[in-house]
Amino acid sequence: MLIANLNRQGYREVKLHVILVGAVGTIYKDHTDKPLADLNLDYHKIKKLTHTLNEHSIRHASALIKTRYALQYDTSNNSQGLGPGATAHNPPDPH
Repeated sequence: MLIANLNRQGYREVKLHVILVGAVGTIYKDHTDKPLADLNLDYHKIKKLTHTLNEHSIRHASALIKTRYALQYDTSNNSQGLGPGATAHNPPDPH
């Protein structure tokens, strides 16, 4: 839908580049480095960007895990095990 909207606004060279961040520390060259190289990034910029993307993913995955743990195991304030002031609709801030 985004590409179609950009095409209607006059952008003709719009392409979708899927970049796989990785799995358990593994970076797949064909799905990460190649799409970034197709964007004319040099080797050093590709390495820096993949490292940054992996750090970002790990940081946010950790926040999700902490939130899930807090919702599941913190029984300090209520009988549902959701923690102080937390509900399934109002999870605690993971930071």
